[in-house]
Amino acid sequence: MENINFDDIRPFHDSEVSAVLEKLAKDNSFIEMVKKIYPHAQAEAYLVNLKSIHSVFDFQSVYISGYVNKIIQKTVTSFTYSGLENLNPRKKYLFISNHRDILLDSAFLNIILFESKFPTTQIAIGSNLLIYPWIKDLVRLNKSFIVKRGLGGKEMLEASQQLSAYIRKTLKNNESSIWIAQKEGRTKDGNDKTHIGLLKMFNYSGNNHFADDFKELNIVPISISYEFEPCDISKTKEIYTVHSGEKYEKTPGDDLKSMAGGVNSPKGRVHFEFCEPISEELEEMAEIKNVNERFENLARCIDKRIYKGYKLNEINYIAADLLSNTNTYQKYYTEESKQKIMNYFDKRISEIPGNKAEIQKIFHEIYANPLINLSDIE
Repeated sequence: MENINFDDIRPFHDSEVSAVLEKLAKDNSFIEMVKKIYPHAQAEAYLVNLKSIHSVFDFQSVYISGYVNKIIQKTVTSFTYSGLENLNPRKKYLFISNHRDILLDSAFLNIILFESKFPTTQIAIGSNLLIYPWIKDLVRLNKSFIVKRGLGGKEMLEASQQLSAYIRKTLKNNESSIWIAQKEGRTKDGNDKTHIGLLKMFNYSGNNHFADDFKELNIVPISISYEFEPCDISKTKEIYTVHSGEKYEKTPGDDLKSMAGGVNSPKGRVHFEFCEPISEELEEMAEIKNVNERFENLARCIDKRIYKGYKLNEINYIAADLLSNTNTYQKYYTEESKQKIMNYFDKRISEIPGNKAEIQKIFHEIYANPLINLSDIE
């Protein structure tokens, strides 16, 4: 692990910040992006003020936190979190969460940490999202490290080994907490599942002692709940296309649309639940002889914490009843709220071409699956 070079994937160091910002201030694509976000005078001030930033902390506190708080004010009706009081700000954790929005899952997490006087976490981001050089620079300024995508064979194995070593080194040396999604890509259907391939990747850098290797990572699952699913229309379209037997080919432009859609769409109530760290269970898992079963047990352990921590809203109960054509959960909502949610569903579904019955089922499942998953483990 000591001989692996991480320079092509790690976040920028404070010593690199000034030079990177100077480059960004001259990048025409970055300048155009800033002008789209801010009015003319503010955009000019934004670009000028970049010269006064000399550390990652300054960049996050001056630019990132202000922007994310504006998103919260504009698109979120309530922003809550719990469980953080059980964690130690001096310890470093591997935060593994369900993944609903490309940008905001980790951005909201860092706002919570920043405002709670915890150090912000490093963020895993797929290389497929870094479609412009300025995006790559910007996310690395914001404590992101790169997960290489689109590789095959030997290159993929080497990239996974490098990533695993980077994560373990960062946590073991108490440098920073790490955030990573429970699987590649966002959950499209509301059915949050941890991919065992991710857990196996973590173990590439271990010492073949299952319990000790994962205890060293200090895993804390986080359950992220959005009342209104970011990009529910585009997610439904994608699932419907696949279910219809057509090949869904995503372009870099689609990722940009999803980023913008997630940022700008109303999200209603948002809640982050910091779950109990996974530690004691690891010894029992280590006794399992079949290696795949060990990882499957760990994945289920993470999933159960996420399901239990998910903050259900009326929309989830209503969707589940509409999906099953029953009134099983009617005590959790009123007829008035049911009608409002049904109107919301109908409006969103009307914007999606295709078989309406199939589209409706997919749309309802997106909102019902967090409740169904919780019911299955209780």
